[in-house]
Amino acid sequence: MSTATGVYQSLDKLAEFLGFDTVQALQLWMRGALCKPYWDEYTRGCTEVELSRGKKARLVDCRSVLKHLAEGEAQGHRKFSSDFPDTPNWKLIDWQARLLFKIRSVNQADRHGIFYGKNMNEIEMATRAWQVILRLNLDASRENRPNKRVKAAGEFDHWRTGDGEAIPMPVNPDGGAACVVWTDIPTEMEKNGQKTTITLTGLVHYTYEQFLKKICCELQLKECGYEIDQLSVTGDPICSNSFKEFLKLAAGLKKKVVVDLTTKNCPAELDIPSIENEEDTSRKLSFDIMVAEKVTSGFDLKNRFCKWSLIQEVTRSFPSRINSECELLTEGIDARGDTIRWLHTSKDSDGVQGEARDGLILCEPTSEDLQRYREQEKWIDNKDLQRQGHPEACKALGIPNPDIPRLPGMLVSAKFEFWQPLAIKAIKEFEEGYLRGGILADDVGIGKTFEAIGLEQYHWNLRKAALESNLEVAAPRPTLIVVPPNLIHQWASAIKSISSDLVVKIYYGGKHQTSADGTEYLTDILSKDSEVFSQTEEAARTTIITSLRTLTSRHGPSVLKKVIRNEIWEKDESTPYASVMEAVNDRMKGMKSAPAWWRHNLKGLFKRVIVDEAHEIRKKKHLYSSHFTLLEPHKDPWSKESLEKLGVFATDAWNTTTGSEEFDPWDIKSDEPASCLRYTSESVEYHIIKGNISLVTKGERMREVLKACMIKRSYGSLVDGQVVGKALPAVQNISVNLAFTPEEQKIYEGVFGDCMAQAPRGRRGKNDARGTISASKFRRLCLVTTWTEFDHIAPSYTAKKLNDRRKNGVLHTRTILRDIHHAKRQRPYHIADPPEIRAETQIDPLPSEDNIREILQCHCRGSPKLRYLLQLVAELVILRKEKLLIFVTMPAQVLWLESVWIIHIFYFAGNPLMLLFRSYSSLT
Repeated sequence: MSTATGVYQSLDKLAEFLGFDTVQALQLWMRGALCKPYWDEYTRGCTEVELSRGKKARLVDCRSVLKHLAEGEAQGHRKFSSDFPDTPNWKLIDWQARLLFKIRSVNQADRHGIFYGKNMNEIEMATRAWQVILRLNLDASRENRPNKRVKAAGEFDHWRTGDGEAIPMPVNPDGGAACVVWTDIPTEMEKNGQKTTITLTGLVHYTYEQFLKKICCELQLKECGYEIDQLSVTGDPICSNSFKEFLKLAAGLKKKVVVDLTTKNCPAELDIPSIENEEDTSRKLSFDIMVAEKVTSGFDLKNRFCKWSLIQEVTRSFPSRINSECELLTEGIDARGDTIRWLHTSKDSDGVQGEARDGLILCEPTSEDLQRYREQEKWIDNKDLQRQGHPEACKALGIPNPDIPRLPGMLVSAKFEFWQPLAIKAIKEFEEGYLRGGILADDVGIGKTFEAIGLEQYHWNLRKAALESNLEVAAPRPTLIVVPPNLIHQWASAIKSISSDLVVKIYYGGKHQTSADGTEYLTDILSKDSEVFSQTEEAARTTIITSLRTLTSRHGPSVLKKVIRNEIWEKDESTPYASVMEAVNDRMKGMKSAPAWWRHNLKGLFKRVIVDEAHEIRKKKHLYSSHFTLLEPHKDPWSKESLEKLGVFATDAWNTTTGSEEFDPWDIKSDEPASCLRYTSESVEYHIIKGNISLVTKGERMREVLKACMIKRSYGSLVDGQVVGKALPAVQNISVNLAFTPEEQKIYEGVFGDCMAQAPRGRRGKNDARGTISASKFRRLCLVTTWTEFDHIAPSYTAKKLNDRRKNGVLHTRTILRDIHHAKRQRPYHIADPPEIRAETQIDPLPSEDNIREILQCHCRGSPKLRYLLQLVAELVILRKEKLLIFVTMPAQVLWLESVWIIHIFYFAGNPLMLLFRSYSSLT
């Protein structure tokens, strides 16, 4: 949170901090429905408090307000989130907590809000909302004091006094000094030389948070396992509200102020790799908020803190070694392109999977390897298919601020990355060229969907500006977006999350399709008379999303064949079927476009067609491809009329040929109109692919064709000196090596030896000790690796038998323990080894149903994976309120984890997050 200190004092910095592209957009938002009504409510409430107390309202620090907000909302009390809160006895901090909650929650839920669709936690959103509150408070104070000179930004910005108080000038030459004494330090620590006193100078430069942090750092409290409990001067405690008074005292004395420090044990830190690079203050604040939600003194699993404490207590009771290695996957991306791990493989490796290796076996790449890599890079990261000049592209598209690239009409929560305006500008130019379209071939994850939607927003902005200027515009027509069925709703959500102007309609599914998010379904088969094609301006900003199959099954050539067949039969029902189909095929062969009389002919009804996963239509004679020619058929560029219009007959290249088959448009100069014939499929086929020219010439010609219709960037592409992959969210690959306890290791080794005892040997060599195990034994090893107790119930916890077990819902965790208890009594030895090395079956007493702690401890016994996974759940889900997605291999693992999570972690309502599980049906 310290990184945001002072941002509110500059409108430019605040606009950038909140994601606005201009200060005007920020001010418009602050005066809008997502901010001003809640500020007005706050000012009215503060006025009532000021009148009752006779004291001017001042803002408390953000940390205290957040903790107070958590306390008021704990256990579903809704003190601040209620639509009609009980406010007669509210204090200033209550009104500030409600204001913070409203700005944060409304802007997260509303699609025009600054937090809508953003991947931020509560602390990050609260930090930004608090800067807004500070700015609103600063503006209000300036309005109330129009003739008073506003204090310049400087070293006393954090110390604001009332109207009648002047900022005291420090008498102490050090700018205020204090001697902090650790009064309750343990005797043994003091004898070991632990520092007990520190001297701090220049106190007037400190904020309260900086003061606490400095003390903790100088005395190394965290390293010793302690944290600050209380700070006091002559018995008077120092807190956030009294810190300013303390600063006045320190600045007004010539000697040092003695500050007494008392400490308490700090909560245990988790020994897990950090998933995000968050500051310690942010995590500490999250912990404080979690503690503040605990309103009861007893143990109650309805409370997050009790869940968190339960996991810490259970998992730390098992001593086991944990080694973790964290790798940032984006570190391998550089200016040369994608990573070249394939160069780092062993030349004499036999390729056997599963061998124990210490890591990558690096080898010195040969000159042939490097040459082969560079040749591949020419296609993977071809500079000819990329554009440069981000500021120029933003200017051409009408983006006011290149640093925060956002088109007018886009939501404040959406903005382009620095390479995306270049793609939009390139596509626009492709449309305006001879080909009237192009190929967007960026790598997965770079944002092709975002760029396509940006193109739609740009064209609507042009049309809207032309209408406002009373200029002539083309007839309004919608855009057709053809995507795979599984991406239809993803596209619809993306459009809504990016643009506030575009209208989304879905043309897919049956007549009874509905949508909960307000998206309209076009249930009737489209025709020229459909309302969506009406001559209104809404049609010009409408996008219709459909699938290839829907389009071809309702408007494709096969449907047209049926229509023509029925037309022939209506004239003469006695015509044989073979004759009818022969007549239909004859009419279809000579048909270049769908007939105008066909009611469901969509020719000329769309201004643009966007095809996702366009490789589905790459073959010209494919059924899907032939349908697009019905939507907007192009005139034959090689017809006599087209050639004459292009002036081909007057060129020297034509005069030296005997016909159109021998005419090569590459013999014409590039500035002549007829040179556009180079980009036709006929020219590519006969004059490049099948042309009697050298490979170098073929490559040069193909490069020119692709430059005219394609833009392609990879993660390693350089755009204006910046690597695309570096701007993408960092992906962490965390490998964790867990170790069994000695007792658990003995059980696992016995099971492993039992599985391998009867395994047939492979045919790999005389000295090869490897064997092949059956699928059942492989399953047994997987389950025992997850939880050693699975070995007793694995035969009864199969996929077929689990359906019956789950008829009444998720199994209780005690039910699983009871099954294990019975299995151990019936079959105490499940390992076919000699008695001297056989692990004895330990039958533990069955815990009672209400002893949650003991039940969870029984499940953690024998499973290092569960113990570590619970720590991740405590850190990510319970403390940080994030989501966790877990992939497992066996259905039995799904059942087991579900029972542990639901019964122990999420047994009671109150945690808004959920855990997802997915099992693999096949093993590879």
